[in-house]
Amino acid sequence: MKRLLSLCMYAALCSIAVAQESPQLVVGITIDQLRSDFLESFSALYGEDGFKRLMKNGQMYNNVSYPFSPVSKASATATIVTGTSPYTHGIIADRWINRKGLQTEVCVEDKNVTGYNTSNGSSPNNLFVSTIGDEIKLATEGKGLVYSIATDRLISVISAGHAADWALWIDEKSDQWAGSKYYGERPPYWVNPLEHEERSMTDKGSDNARVTRAAKYCINSGACGVDHITDFLSLSYSVAENPNDNIDKIREKYVELDTEIAKLLQTIERSVGINKTLIYLTSTGYAEHPTLLQAMNYRIPTQDFNLSRCVALLNMYLTAIHGNGNYVEAYIDNQLYIDKKLLEQKKIKLQEILQECEDFLYQFDGIKEVYTSNHLLQGAWSPQTSLIRNGYNRKHSGDIIIEVAPGSSYADGQGNSKVWRNSWIHFPLIFYGYNIEAKEDNTPISIEYIAPAVARHARIRAPNGCTEK
Repeated sequence: MKRLLSLCMYAALCSIAVAQESPQLVVGITIDQLRSDFLESFSALYGEDGFKRLMKNGQMYNNVSYPFSPVSKASATATIVTGTSPYTHGIIADRWINRKGLQTEVCVEDKNVTGYNTSNGSSPNNLFVSTIGDEIKLATEGKGLVYSIATDRLISVISAGHAADWALWIDEKSDQWAGSKYYGERPPYWVNPLEHEERSMTDKGSDNARVTRAAKYCINSGACGVDHITDFLSLSYSVAENPNDNIDKIREKYVELDTEIAKLLQTIERSVGINKTLIYLTSTGYAEHPTLLQAMNYRIPTQDFNLSRCVALLNMYLTAIHGNGNYVEAYIDNQLYIDKKLLEQKKIKLQEILQECEDFLYQFDGIKEVYTSNHLLQGAWSPQTSLIRNGYNRKHSGDIIIEVAPGSSYADGQGNSKVWRNSWIHFPLIFYGYNIEAKEDNTPISIEYIAPAVARHARIRAPNGCTEK
């Protein structure tokens, strides 16, 4: 009798498992520099099958934010696929200073890995936790396929995660599709006909169009979404503004992207089925270009902050106190790196030198706040401190983080200029497809919710560093 009851219970559980099917395909769409105001302003020019389809039939969240500062395309992408902030996942920026050689290090750079159609070796080894794709691989014992296609190497590799089948991107130098042999010696079979087609084309089209073309080859070849084992396809587009872009050029980019999204959705519908596919679309944040602000000569308060001059004066100040030495040995963006070996030689406590740096830096015009590593790890909590702390990582971040005044432009130490802003540029998060009911929601949410939401629908574990439900 007990055996009969056990068999009945087993049969009931099996029937529940069959009824609770997961999506055959998860498609994650990230758009670098996407803004809600531009998305809405140009809507009269969109067709019915792109953005309008997603906004009308999907769950659209209007009040989304990143829980850390500052935001870069790499740190944003890592947070989307891991469900946690740079404090945990490790990708604090597109690049940082490698303390061993004091050289600038791109976040996915790996000299021990060979590239495909590129001289750059790339891997996700600086990403310290699992991703959505990694968890799909674990849950399906490697049977679920994971691919990443992007215009940008950083976004492609980070989105792919550690266990992906391939990461594909457009190489900046060769303008060819490139990849990393970290994911295997050869690219998947659907890449070869894609490359062959593009070699025969006199005009390949924009980078956005090429991402859509690659996605169509991936999906139509049967590489994704062909069975009941969940696959993951990450796609990344860009509507990034160039210094000389006027509003007409920006409008063209959004209208073109609307067309590409429509083509993508049609491909998914024909080959897999929208009802069998879970789609999310969001932005990797927005970086204001300095010339855009300078062109708007409306007497808005702003100033240029010279980081290299600041560091030089700070080292002179510390030398006057402690003797000769290059105490701040490197800097990048708003991060300063202290020479800890020099402190050991001079028997100076790190906490002491950090306090002296903080006191000195506050005397500079243009500096709003100074955060030391001690302050971030042990100091009093405030909303802004929390944002900076979430963007800090012990291994990759500097010992001092400077926040310049809003609207100020500053050189990052690598020949680039940036503008600091505190106010958030609004962007959307849209879920569409599998088991998704249409609605619009203005509740404030964190971008960290994407990974656990996808995991719930796919009936897998959330990534191991995920901090949200």
